[in-house]
Amino acid sequence: MLDQMELAVTEGILEKAGPMYQFTHDIIQQTIYDLIPSNNRSLLHKSIGKSLLGVAGRNPTIHLLAVDQINLFCQEGTPSSEERALFARSNAQAAKYAIADSSYERARSYIDTGITLLEPNHWETQYAISLSLFEMSASVSCITGDTTTMHSRLQQVLAHVLTFEDSLKGASLLVKLLASRSQFDDARFNCFDILKHLGEMFPPEINASTVQNELPAIRSMLTNVSYEQMKALPQMTDRTKLNAMTFLNMLCTCSKISKPLLLPILSSRMLKLTLQHGLCADGIVGLALAGYSTFLFADDVPLALQTGRVCEALIAESPQKHLLRSRLCNELWSTLKTIQQPIHAVIAEFPEMYRSAMLSGDIEGATMCRLAYPVGGFWSAALSLSSVSQHLVGCLKEASKYQQSTVLFTDMAILQCCVHLSGESINEVEMKSMEELRALGEGNAFLEWHVFVCRLTNHFYMREYEQVAELSQQYSASHPSPLQTKRTLHILRSFMVGISVMNLARRTSNNAQYRELGEQAVALMSQLETISTWNFQNKRMLLQAEQHYLNRDLVSANAAYEASIRSARDHKWLNEEALAYELHGVFCVENGMRDKGTTQLRAAIDCYRKWGAAKVAKRVQNYVDGIAGAKSG
Repeated sequence: MLDQMELAVTEGILEKAGPMYQFTHDIIQQTIYDLIPSNNRSLLHKSIGKSLLGVAGRNPTIHLLAVDQINLFCQEGTPSSEERALFARSNAQAAKYAIADSSYERARSYIDTGITLLEPNHWETQYAISLSLFEMSASVSCITGDTTTMHSRLQQVLAHVLTFEDSLKGASLLVKLLASRSQFDDARFNCFDILKHLGEMFPPEINASTVQNELPAIRSMLTNVSYEQMKALPQMTDRTKLNAMTFLNMLCTCSKISKPLLLPILSSRMLKLTLQHGLCADGIVGLALAGYSTFLFADDVPLALQTGRVCEALIAESPQKHLLRSRLCNELWSTLKTIQQPIHAVIAEFPEMYRSAMLSGDIEGATMCRLAYPVGGFWSAALSLSSVSQHLVGCLKEASKYQQSTVLFTDMAILQCCVHLSGESINEVEMKSMEELRALGEGNAFLEWHVFVCRLTNHFYMREYEQVAELSQQYSASHPSPLQTKRTLHILRSFMVGISVMNLARRTSNNAQYRELGEQAVALMSQLETISTWNFQNKRMLLQAEQHYLNRDLVSANAAYEASIRSARDHKWLNEEALAYELHGVFCVENGMRDKGTTQLRAAIDCYRKWGAAKVAKRVQNYVDGIAGAKSG
């Protein structure tokens, strides 16, 4: 055989590189292949494939090569019953290798071939391999966004499973499918039902009182948690508890979007299970969510940040660090890290987190990471509005492809905000109006909140302060609770409302309520400034400038405006530098310093234009033109 190979090299048919031989040209290979009779070709593929299978062992490369040859035979040949069973198992193993290599389309091909090789009554005669192939098909379909196939495969799995244990994989995929379609009530019901069978019972109704009773226990546990303590825990090995942690994690994902009030109860249970039965990847999620809950509901920012640092250290050493980073993108990075660290540095991590999540097959986490980058760039002005819009369009297309509805509609809300501030239209994609998005937000707290803050932002930057105050009051009235959920954007809401109400307080006689809201905003920014000067100093200074102006302390107000401008510029908050210039300019004009005011307003226009907020810049320009007209008149 080798002598013939060497002769082919001499004749120029093959070329040799070390121990490897290959045809000198694809045309030569195809010509020789076509000369082989079709029946012989099919049998040759089978012979090569079975020979390679015999020596493949655990070598993925050889196994995949073998299965590729076998599948070429299966396209034209007729395998025996024994061969069909062997080839189905071989395709299942090939699919596992392809999935491990993140080659999902290749895996789909192996899975589909494996399913076609099963017997007609395969659920009775080939149960184990049928379960494996159909579960893998549903998983890969989930990753690639083929929810139709995913639903079909899950129906088959759940209709034929023989044991509760065998149903868990299918049940977890069904929860993902329901969540992707925004069917959060059904997703939560399924999770609670599975958890009940796993021995984890919860109160039939979880309300604010339930959460208030649980928060002291969470804070007590977290106060005593350290990196060293968590690392010293044994690995969780109890299969029942591991399965419970999986479904608790999934339930938290659904609840974060649709019913955040559940997070403290769920994360507390996860933390208790971890401390009692050992650490696992889901245990790190539970710890992070417990810390996140103290930020959301207990306003214990230092404890939340301390817990976040422990989680970061654990994630860095975890074999599943890529999945964990994308899973906790919102809770750790978009929330806790952006409070403490310069937001511009945190935003820069999201693209890499997105790539890691895609390679890991975590489509839900990946799309959330992809959304987080332009959203963070929007609120911090780290990106121009034009760049934000471009990234959002790309994210929107991907969310649509993978049918991630929450990401899709949240993306649209931010994109609508960009359009409103820039005055530019988006023609590449179809978008829903803000009113349509408001309707879609019912039952989806995550989307509802983002739509609300986007509407607030639109009014704020157009100096429609009455609408800002009214909209904020309406939102609070429609979400009455002794526990006010505090997200990162709650800080921006407080900032925008604080600026708005103090402007309104100067123009109304009954301003006690406005003053109180303004003072609350100042107090919040002062507290947060102790955690991060970079992110909050300029906001505190600008709010205090407005407060001094309200109190007619014009000297202090002027100094605070100028300090806020410097701080915003030094800390790269371009949008808030523009805002500080504008508010200072208005202050100067209203207090007889027209020339200085005009200078500051023109600086605001330059900053707004640099940000890409052309429509806002035009509004300020109209105000400047009005000043000039009044002066000449």
